Amino acid sequence: MSVTGRITVLDSLHKSLCGELAALSQECIVGYSDDRPVNASLVRSRLTNALTGAPPVLAVARDERGLLGWCAVRRPEPGEARARLWGPVVAPSARRAGLGGQLLRTVVEAARWPLVTTDVPDDRHGAGEFFTRSGWEAAGGVTVLRGVPAADLPGTGSVVSAEDVGGLRAYVAAAARRYAGLAAPFAESTLRRWQRDARFRPGNLLLDPATGSLLLALAQRNAVGSELLLAEVWAGGAQVRRRLISAAHAAAARQQLAVVRAVTRLDPADFVACGMRITGRCRTFVLPGER
Repeated sequence: MSVTGRITVLDSLHKSLCGELAALSQECIVGYSDDRPVNASLVRSRLTNALTGAPPVLAVARDERGLLGWCAVRRPEPGEARARLWGPVVAPSARRAGLGGQLLRTVVEAARWPLVTTDVPDDRHGAGEFFTRSGWEAAGGVTVLRGVPAADLPGTGSVVSAEDVGGLRAYVAAAARRYAGLAAPFAESTLRRWQRDARFRPGNLLLDPATGSLLLALAQRNAVGSELLLAEVWAGGAQVRRRLISAAHAAAARQQLAVVRAVTRLDPADFVACGMRITGRCRTFVLPGER
């Protein structure tokens, strides 16, 4: 490891540290459109490479009070063009002292790949401006929606879960190529990457075999809440998308989850038609020349 001032760059991600990162992250997202349950297993699975197991480039800042902030870069998976930046996350008591900028510069200098941020909520005051002041450029946006699980939405039709079909890897790879435009090698590894996520359950991977469509939903619980995240909806038309979204609401109701949340680049109309409401917008940022 190396130390610059009060910032330490780590080359491992141990269990107790994941708990600290999760606790600070949860504290910092409460009340914003990206508010969601965060725990140690989620942090580990999102920062660690799914296919290679490689740890992130991680910078942490501490003082005698404990963890003040952190920022991480998840190394790119085989076939990915960019590494993913997570953070910086800074404790409320340590803000407005330049710590976020120091953490960001530390991991950018330590990383060797083009970078893209995770989704930055527009309603998080100053977050987008922080990245633009740091020389980053907006690269895309997503809509965030929330809804209440409902077991009685109409039109779930022929939707089944991954527990009910064989040949799942080939099914997911075909959907990845057809609906997400993923290149063949990356499409082939899609299911393996999803399965490494701590929130993945086969029963929440919903399929419409007649069209080769799917919806990936990820369940998460911790001490403060629970949700079903609609992470990917790969389908050929509005009718199929709405069928899959309705089935996801029913799955959330069966699992007694409190919220259904969606983060999507699609037209949000299909989610709204299934009883969800738009709660915010998020953007991603890249460094110039890395588009």
